[in-house]
Amino acid sequence: MAGIDNNVKLDLKCPQCKTKFKKTIRQLKRPGVKCPKCGISFETSKFKKGLDKVDRELKDFQRKFGNIKIKL
Repeated sequence: MAGIDNNVKLDLKCPQCKTKFKKTIRQLKRPGVKCPKCGISFETSKFKKGLDKVDRELKDFQRKFGNIKIKL
């Protein structure tokens, strides 16, 4: 069953220096994500916790309703 694609890149903006950059979901799940310009660290534990919950719920939804077929 498919879940969240951890290779998707998200657009970010540093709250300190306003530099725009991209990171994958996989990178954002790891602790210690830093701005490539000023080096400020980002707290990502809440992001990871939220994504893990969404991933579990998505898989549960697919398990329960994945076999439904709609004819038009």
